Amino acid sequence: MAQVNLKGKGAIVTGGGSGICLSFVQHLYRAGCNVLICDLGLHREALAWLDTIQKNTTDPSPGPRVVFLKTDVSDWKQLEQAFEGYAREFGGVPDVLCPGAGVYEPSFNNFWNDRDDSYYQMLRINLEHPLKMSRIAIRKWVQRSKPGIIVNVSSTGAQKPSMLTPLYGAAKQGVSNFTRGMARLQDMENIRVVAVAPGPTMSPLMYDHPEAMRFVDPEKDKLSHPDEIGRGMMAVAFDRERFPPGTVLEVTHPDRWREVFLLNDPGPGPHAFTSRKEEGMADVYAALDTDRKSAAQ
Repeated sequence: MAQVNLKGKGAIVTGGGSGICLSFVQHLYRAGCNVLICDLGLHREALAWLDTIQKNTTDPSPGPRVVFLKTDVSDWKQLEQAFEGYAREFGGVPDVLCPGAGVYEPSFNNFWNDRDDSYYQMLRINLEHPLKMSRIAIRKWVQRSKPGIIVNVSSTGAQKPSMLTPLYGAAKQGVSNFTRGMARLQDMENIRVVAVAPGPTMSPLMYDHPEAMRFVDPEKDKLSHPDEIGRGMMAVAFDRERFPPGTVLEVTHPDRWREVFLLNDPGPGPHAFTSRKEEGMADVYAALDTDRKSAAQ
C-alpha cells in the first residue's frame, strides 16, 4: 500500500494506551493524523513513545498531536464525552474511529466465573462499546454530510468457538457481523466500516496477564507483534482498491493477510491457535464441580 497522507485529519482510538491499538495510533500519527487516545490509562510503552515524540517536536509545531483522555468505555456517557473531548482538542468530529478497547476472557470476569453484579462487563467492553460508539460517530458524520471510517477490532477467536472463552468469541463474532452488515454505508453515506481480526498477539493483553500466557507454548506458538496488526489496520482502513467496505481482515502473519468470509470460509490460519489452551478446560471442570457441590448443600 502506498504511503497514506492524513495531514489535517483526526481520529479517536479507544484502547490506544497499549498493544494493538497503540500501534494503530503510532501509524496514524506518522501519517500526519491527530489522535485522541481514549483509555483507562497509558501503558509504559505508550508513555515512553509519547515522551519521545514530545522531545522531538518543536514548539509551536504545525504537526499532528496525540492527546490522552481517560475513558471507561463501558459507560455510554463517557463514549459521548470522548467526542466532546475530541472537539475541544482538535475541533469538529474525527475522520476515523477505532473503538478497539477490549479485554480477554481468562484475565477478566468471565462466563464460568461470573462475578459481575448485573451484567457481563466483558460484553459491554468488547461488543456493546464498539457498536454504541459507531452509532455516535455515524450520527455525527451524517449530520455534517461528512465521510468517515470505522476500524473495528475483531479476532480469529470469532472463527473458532471455545468453551473456555465463550463470551470473548461471541463478542468478536458480533463485531465481525456488525462490520459486514454496515458495508452498504459506503454507498449510502460515504462511511467506510471495516475490521481487523488478529490472532494471538504479544501485547499487554497477553504478557501482563499470566492467566492468558499459560495457554502459550513459546517454543511452538507464533505470537504476532502489535506493529503487524497496526499495519493491517492501516491497510484495511485506507486501501480502498484492495479491501471493500465490510472487510474483516485476518492478520496472523506480517504479510500474508486474508479476508474472513461469512460463508464457506476455510477458517483461520495456523498462527491463530495456541498450543496449551485445552489445558484451561480445568477451569471449566472446576466451575461445573462447584455448581454440582452447591446443589448438594
